[in-house]
Formats: sequence, structure tokens, C-alpha cells
Amino acid sequence: MNVFSLILIYLGLVLMLVGSFGIARMPDIYSRLQSSGVSDTVGVIVMLTGFLLRNGFRFSDSFLGLLIIFFFVTGPIVGHSIAKSAFLSKVEPSHSGERDEDE
Repeated sequence: MNVFSLILIYLGLVLMLVGSFGIARMPDIYSRLQSSGVSDTVGVIVMLTGFLLRNGFRFSDSFLGLLIIFFFVTGPIVGHSIAKSAFLSKVEPSHSGERDEDE
């Protein structure tokens, strides 16, 4: 159980690291939300699950379970709110990946 919890903790850290690279590499806010929103939400949930397994399932650790539920619910809501505010502010998406009509 101890090794499995460490694997989950490290997997969560790697997922969040990949999300941070996505934030740095993507051209616009919409792409950054896609790369960071999923990896950060899943990374935190996986890491908190590893913490929960490492500590055991005591009543005092029910706070970690509540945090898992909190991140599961609020992660997509935050991403949607940021995308909606960018859309309402008329932020244009980057079209660097599209091909020209001439080619």
C-alpha cells in the first residue's frame, strides 16, 4: 500500500508538471485552459488519493476525501468560467495551426 500511494503521489506531480509545460507552450488562453485544466484537476485528485492511501482511512483523514470531491466539482467550473470570461471579453483564439486556403 505504501508503494502504491507513492506511485499515485508521483503520478499526480508528473501530471501537474505536464500541465505547466502546456501553459508555457500553448499560444492562446483557450489552448492553455485545455492543457492545464484537465492535467491539474486530475493531478491534484490523483495526488490527494495517494495521500489518503498513505495516511489510511481514519476519520480525521476524511478532509482529504472532501478535498477530492471539491476539486472534482470545482475544476471544470473554474475552467469554464475562465473560458466564458475570455469569450465575453472578445479574446480571439490563435489560428497558427490552420492552413492557408492557397496551399
